[in-house]
Amino acid sequence: NVVASAKSCFAVRTHVHSASRLGRRLLSHRGQTHGWDQHIPTSLWEKMFIASSSAVGALRNPERADLVAALGDTTGVPALRNIRRRMLSDESGRQILKEKPILRDFVELEKMGSYKEGSLGRAYFEFMSSRGFSPQERPCVRFVDDPELAYIMLRYREVHDFVHVLTGLGTSVEGEIVQKWFELLQTGLPVCLLSATVGPLRISVSDRVRLATEWVPWALRASVQVPFFMNLYYEKLLDRDIENVKNFPLSFTLPF
Repeated sequence: NVVASAKSCFAVRTHVHSASRLGRRLLSHRGQTHGWDQHIPTSLWEKMFIASSSAVGALRNPERADLVAALGDTTGVPALRNIRRRMLSDESGRQILKEKPILRDFVELEKMGSYKEGSLGRAYFEFMSSRGFSPQERPCVRFVDDPELAYIMLRYREVHDFVHVLTGLGTSVEGEIVQKWFELLQTGLPVCLLSATVGPLRISVSDRVRLATEWVPWALRASVQVPFFMNLYYEKLLDRDIENVKNFPLSFTLPF
């Protein structure tokens, strides 16, 4: 019993020391702004610790983008591998993975208003500027070990607002819930499930009924009827008519 107790105490001290080490590494990376080259090496235990603590924190405060991002980094690898497979099977997806464009480096929002009315670039400008959003706001990717998978995670975060523009879903609680269901069904990323399931706690009972009977079925139909959004090279489509960018017949209408 004494030996077992000593081993247990040693394990606790080891975990505390590892968490402390991790905290120091996190602090040392503060202030760095680029998205997919800020890798922080972490052990399996540290990833589990980050995932669990981030999940608890994000459940308490879903507005904490840093916690949601950390949860996504530490739980998303299997889904990211599947996204890579789908991108490699598509010509545009392969080009994106080869060139690895960084949206925050490419897009100058103040210049986007010069695109013609009805273009993707103009629609994106109007969506972002009307809400005070910036492409630079997306969190960095820090805990995905594979550099290409880390880039895919950043790409997913950066094109989120383009998905809003293409689907017509707004940024209300209802709109974000439906979009997260859509993203979950297209990507399989577990972090989408957090918003898709926690978000409904913030809406009325009648809207929860609509979520189950209208919104989720809409997201399911949309996810299989539209192209895989990760395969769209948005930077090269900004001057295109937004309806041509969609390039598919929408046989569904928005649920609200």
